[in-house]
Amino acid sequence: MDGRESLRLLSQREVRDLAALAERARDNLSQFSGRDVAFDARIVQLLDEWIEDYLEEVPDPPVSVRLLWASLLGEIFRRRHDGWWALRGGKLIVVCPTEGSGWHLAPVREQVDRRIVFGMSESLTYFYNATRIELRLE
Repeated sequence: MDGRESLRLLSQREVRDLAALAERARDNLSQFSGRDVAFDARIVQLLDEWIEDYLEEVPDPPVSVRLLWASLLGEIFRRRHDGWWALRGGKLIVVCPTEGSGWHLAPVREQVDRRIVFGMSESLTYFYNATRIELRLE
């Protein structure tokens, strides 16, 4: 990503809209898994499974479905790591504070797209866990 791309934090309305979309995704994931799921690290593996199952039927999901998945992944980062929703270069990200008093940009929408294109080699579970480690190291 080009370092000159601007960063724009989302408005309160936009954040509420994404949180509502993430809640809808969480409800859908609860139905998919057959159990109630929470916004925590365990949900990410279920999201990978849901995506894999969905892709068997629809290999190129519409933008609305991609945004549904990205909102869920991003909301997990936001809630678990005190992050903020933002746009950078037109892409949806979550900005998370690091333990070293810095900031880490988690490109949730881009990672969902990578997961769709490259399959489990771009696992959201791996991405989430690797990012959690980076938040501790930076």
